[in-house]
Amino acid sequence: MRNKYKIVLVITVIFFAALSVGKIHAQDDFRDKIEDIKLEKLTKKLELDETAKTGFIDKYKSFSKAMRQLNQKRAKTYKLMTENIESGNGLDTLVNQLLELEEQINTKREEFVVDMKSILSSKQIAKMIVFERKFNNEIKKLLKQYQKDNKKEQPFKD
Repeated sequence: MRNKYKIVLVITVIFFAALSVGKIHAQDDFRDKIEDIKLEKLTKKLELDETAKTGFIDKYKSFSKAMRQLNQKRAKTYKLMTENIESGNGLDTLVNQLLELEEQINTKREEFVVDMKSILSSKQIAKMIVFERKFNNEIKKLLKQYQKDNKKEQPFKD
């Protein structure tokens, strides 16, 4: 429980530091710092030696970047679909694009897990998946709480 509070504190500090920089640059820095914290905790949890740790981090960061790009494309496609529902323009194409992106995301995940088998045992892969889910859920909770608290402090927008 104590470690959880340390993580929350570190993430909060990083988040506020990121807010003081330009928005896009801050988002990238914030994302990178969160990923670094995540990878540090994850590699400890997986008990990786230095060689395995280096290989794992390189592969993970590459996978993470590819997933981020695919998720951004999916979000844009979904937004276009939402905007075009009333007019009906291009919906077949957008639905097909969305399904293709979902397939690419799943394929990329499968490829990553297969690639990880060269570094990790099945038990470590399972630990990685469980860790990621818990970590990401905790980050979402913290961000939602921050947004909720921030709205209370600033009830009026200019």
